[in-house]
Amino acid sequence: MKRRLHFLSLSWSLVAAGCYQGGDAGGGAVEPGSASSSPSSTGTDPTTITTPTTGAISPATTSSTSTSSSEGSSVSGGSTGAVDTDTNATSASSGTTGDVASPSCGDAKLDPGEECDPGAAELDDHGACTLECASAKCGDKLIWEGMENCDDGPNNNDILYGACTTQCTFGARCNDGEIQGPEECDLGAGNGTGEFPPYGVPCDNGCRFQARQAFLSSVAYKGGDLGGVEGAHLKCQNLAKQAGFDSSANFKAWLSDAQHSPFQDFNHSPETTGLPYVRPDGVRVADDWDDLILNGPGDGIIVTDTGEMLLSAGVWTGTAPSGKVFDLNATCKAWSSSAVLDKSRAGLSGVDKQKVQAWMQWVAEKQWTSYTSFGCHFTYRVYCVEQ
Repeated sequence: MKRRLHFLSLSWSLVAAGCYQGGDAGGGAVEPGSASSSPSSTGTDPTTITTPTTGAISPATTSSTSTSSSEGSSVSGGSTGAVDTDTNATSASSGTTGDVASPSCGDAKLDPGEECDPGAAELDDHGACTLECASAKCGDKLIWEGMENCDDGPNNNDILYGACTTQCTFGARCNDGEIQGPEECDLGAGNGTGEFPPYGVPCDNGCRFQARQAFLSSVAYKGGDLGGVEGAHLKCQNLAKQAGFDSSANFKAWLSDAQHSPFQDFNHSPETTGLPYVRPDGVRVADDWDDLILNGPGDGIIVTDTGEMLLSAGVWTGTAPSGKVFDLNATCKAWSSSAVLDKSRAGLSGVDKQKVQAWMQWVAEKQWTSYTSFGCHFTYRVYCVEQ
């Protein structure tokens, strides 16, 4: 009987122990070694890891996250907190976070705003791609070597003398071998060398004759309308100025009276006698003063200040071939009278060389300055000679 009671007592103890162990699961103590890291009211699978949405991640959780990532498990990331380094680098390079880097001219990459970029070593303001990574072009004020002669930017001009054209080539200018604009001459590479073509004269580096110019006046005057020799000098200077001669103030008329003559008034000192005389068309008429006096002006001073060529034109001179006054009584009363009875010596600008006899007579008798006497009421021209 005692043995049976003991058995019953033991059986009850075991039942009681079993009931205590399987009691209230929601509030009982967790047995050491359980997989659950926190109480669960929903019965969530304890193997699922949830990352907090705020606050710092604990070392244990970070470790678990890393482990799960390495195992390919799905990890829910928070809006703040530690972020994987590789992921952050990818975001920066794609421009989704932070400022976008400015284009870098010279990095050999065509960045926004660049027309070209072959790399810093190839950039050149005189090459195809400028230091600003812009393609070279006419009008950018930079001279592209081998492709452009000049570039004045917005000032490029196809008409203006001395300008750069809109194709970035040299426009009309001195030393290009063509007589243009204000030039007297242009021998190209021969300028300033002292060389000159047959029947021509040297041309300096400024495209000016290294000679004295002589022209026939484009205007004809009555003898008394000249205003004396000094008035004739002024007329020559005004004509030269209107024609654009840069030394217009240095011209004088080949005219004589009791007080004046080319021999007295012209510059033919020993220091300057070596300069030749030339017409506006570039034809040499005499090698120097001595040649002019001895042989006359070659084919004649037959080109006017305006460039017109006139043969057989009458010319008031009052001057002998020597450059001195021809006759004191034959100067239209010092070029102040146009009376019919008054006369003066006149020359003939030139004659047709094909008429051989007339030509030979013109040369031999020096008719260029002493042809015949005319009444002062006629209108004739004058020779204007640079000093």
